[in-house]
Amino acid sequence: MSIKRKTSGQPRVAILDILRGVSILLMVVYHFAIDLYYVGRLSADLMFHPVVNFLQVFFACLFILISGIACRFSRHNAKRGLLLFAAGLVVTLVTYLFDRNNPVLFGILHFLGVSALLFAALRPLIDRLIPLAIQPVLYLAGAVFTWGIPYRFYNVSYLWPLGFRPWGFGSADYFPLLPYFFVYLFGTWLGVFVAGGKMPGWFYRIRCPFLEKVGRNTLWIYALHQPILMGLVLALDRWILA
Repeated sequence: MSIKRKTSGQPRVAILDILRGVSILLMVVYHFAIDLYYVGRLSADLMFHPVVNFLQVFFACLFILISGIACRFSRHNAKRGLLLFAAGLVVTLVTYLFDRNNPVLFGILHFLGVSALLFAALRPLIDRLIPLAIQPVLYLAGAVFTWGIPYRFYNVSYLWPLGFRPWGFGSADYFPLLPYFFVYLFGTWLGVFVAGGKMPGWFYRIRCPFLEKVGRNTLWIYALHQPILMGLVLALDRWILA
């Protein structure tokens, strides 16, 4: 079964912006907690509690899923991928200047950029060769089987964008292609139904202006939130010690 491409210029689906906005706001809260932990104002037991770890992964996957869905609304994914990856490189440079021991080497922007580029290249093959009914099974299986790549592979150098981390590798924000690209691809499968108007009516009627606006500006929020948070945390830390 082939998939007909939707033309660009489709109206935005508000619930996607809402969910994206929720995800980015929770990411800001999570990074605020990390900053508090690094200055000794939050305990390790709380910071690395299993519930916190689960929520961090869940909302990160939700954000990636929505990004995959959004690809079905655009015919310019390669251009968008280059923009996101370039923004990721700027984040790498800034974080390297701030902390050379733990810069962001392959964070969410790098991941989303590469994923959009890969999908732009693979989209014709996926739509033509892989039946729509089989795609979710393949993507979910791929995510499950590549989640937590065995440690014996971790000494392979320069393959950390794929998930093969060498010993001593560190990245302040890390979203490798394995397993997360499969989550992204699952989103592109869902996007066929969302962009095609196949979801229930309520899906297209939900509105929340504030979260929609946040969801439409996630790139700026991601780029600016960490310097602001770190400045706030350092100011609070000095105020507490005063």
